[in-house]
Amino acid sequence: MIISSRFNRFMHGVVLRELGALRYLQIREHKLALRPFYLTHDTLKQLLKVLDFDYPREKGGKPFSYKKLTTHDMLAHIAFIELVMAENGFEPKYLQEFKEEIKNV
Repeated sequence: MIISSRFNRFMHGVVLRELGALRYLQIREHKLALRPFYLTHDTLKQLLKVLDFDYPREKGGKPFSYKKLTTHDMLAHIAFIELVMAENGFEPKYLQEFKEEIKNV
């Protein structure tokens, strides 16, 4: 199943926005440090696609567009981004809200 436009908007409007607000981000797996705050959302998105070893690629090695991903692939990529955030001591607001929501269930 290919991801929906709502899922794509969640990725751009919530996940990448929160990551882009960080002043400093270290990705230990690649021995890389960057300042996402100074990158455009598109540059940050493309960089994350390249750094995620499990991100699906075309035969030439070019990462797929988000629109071509399956739901599983998109969730795996979001998990990669959340892992990078956690390694830097940052928990996204949407996860905090989700935790509060399930406490009340």
